[in-house]
Amino acid sequence: MKKETQLEGLDQLEHYEKKIYEQKQLLEISKALNSNLEYNILIDAILNICLAQLQTLNAAIFLPPEVESDHLVLDISPKGFDITDKVKEKQLKFDSPLLNSFLEKPKAITIQQLNLIGMGDDDYVRYFKELGAEILIPLCAKNRVNGLLVLGEKMTMGEYIDSEKEFLTILASLAGVAVENARLYELATVDMMTQLKIHHYFQSKLREEMDRCRKKGTKLALLFTDVDKFKVFNDTHGHQAGDVVLIEVAKKLINSARKNDLAARYGGEEFCVVMPGASLQEGYEMGEKIRIAVESTLVQNPNGGDPLKVTISVGVTEFLPNDKNNKEIIERADKALYQAKHGGRNQTVCFKTT
Repeated sequence: MKKETQLEGLDQLEHYEKKIYEQKQLLEISKALNSNLEYNILIDAILNICLAQLQTLNAAIFLPPEVESDHLVLDISPKGFDITDKVKEKQLKFDSPLLNSFLEKPKAITIQQLNLIGMGDDDYVRYFKELGAEILIPLCAKNRVNGLLVLGEKMTMGEYIDSEKEFLTILASLAGVAVENARLYELATVDMMTQLKIHHYFQSKLREEMDRCRKKGTKLALLFTDVDKFKVFNDTHGHQAGDVVLIEVAKKLINSARKNDLAARYGGEEFCVVMPGASLQEGYEMGEKIRIAVESTLVQNPNGGDPLKVTISVGVTEFLPNDKNNKEIIERADKALYQAKHGGRNQTVCFKTT
């Protein structure tokens, strides 16, 4: 009897130690999530935490594409899942039975459990089965679902146990608040038309990266781009067509930029890209990548008629050790852009130091 009591005591001790360990993990995760307001980096961090903590190779997250959206869509960089066009295009409506059920019980639930409660034939549940999902976890904030975390099977091929579901539910509640904060921050720092960062954010980020260069001896490239003959384009096709062009050019910057690059709207039709760690040559290659992508695009004419063609000019410079402030590096990038435009347009020019 004494031995059985001792064993029970050891089991209880092990259980409490595991609980304490999990609470410490969640505390560290909470700090990490709430210290990061960069939306894309935050989403990537949430998915990577799931991969590491739950020993799965598949993780994805569904979020509202816009603030006032009535649905969720697959967000950036899903991990491991086979993502088809059908998966990308699927919209999960907030008023659907599945998402409504998460409002009543905001807890992690497996596909098997959904089958048992009679939701196996739900359109969204069938969709997740085809995707290869094993468990769904709602992200909630301010009494509403603001996202859905989806994980695939575990590497051990075992089922998700109750303690793992509990861990995921708590993680999702932390992630839901972090995502909401990041979205509000993004609204304050993003140009709504182009989805590029706004001018004052660009200035702040550039200053921060230049400080890093001075302290750690790292590199930094800066690109300035300008839509060629934009005033003539506006006068000919109208401001609505001009807005469409700016949106399409901005997409090329966003899609071309590396993970840690910052694409921003400097003003009007002038955009810029801050490239931490990049050399002048790498900046030139990025400029050419963006320029060629824009040149190859046919922009849909909102007024009807033939699609519109547009080109950009690009100026590139790099951080120099004697740069004292943003103004100096910006002036060099602007001079290189001026050379590109007055040298024939639709080209990338690097500022050459004497």
